[in-house]
Amino acid sequence: MNIRQMTRATLASVILAASGLVGAAELTPGLWEMTVKLDSPAVPENMRTQVRDHCLTQKQASNPEMAMRESWKAENCNNSEISRSGDTLQWTANCKMPGSKATTKIRGEMVIHNDKHYSSNITISGNNHSMTTHSEAKWKGQCPGQ
Repeated sequence: MNIRQMTRATLASVILAASGLVGAAELTPGLWEMTVKLDSPAVPENMRTQVRDHCLTQKQASNPEMAMRESWKAENCNNSEISRSGDTLQWTANCKMPGSKATTKIRGEMVIHNDKHYSSNITISGNNHSMTTHSEAKWKGQCPGQ
């Protein structure tokens, strides 16, 4: 797995985790800004901090665990486990990245601080590479077009 695939997997994991949490963890559906800090020697310095916007829909909120599992399935992930204790969600998944036969293991934890702020820590490892991320997300308002 190359660095581009690892970065894509990391950002996808953060978004998937957020998608899976709406409703279950009392997050507000709508537009969220995520600041993701990547920690890996293989990641160039100019790619280590990324800011992304993502819309969390009401559909994702209606059944968060199902939304997360469906997203993982679309990303070629299996053997996933999700658990929740209070405001903390933990998960693991094994994924096959496009163009690679290696299995990528994803382990994450997300803490809901309030309905408009959460943070997460995710570790992705596979093919003799590893990357850790820390993300902070905040609600920005309604999604465009709503």
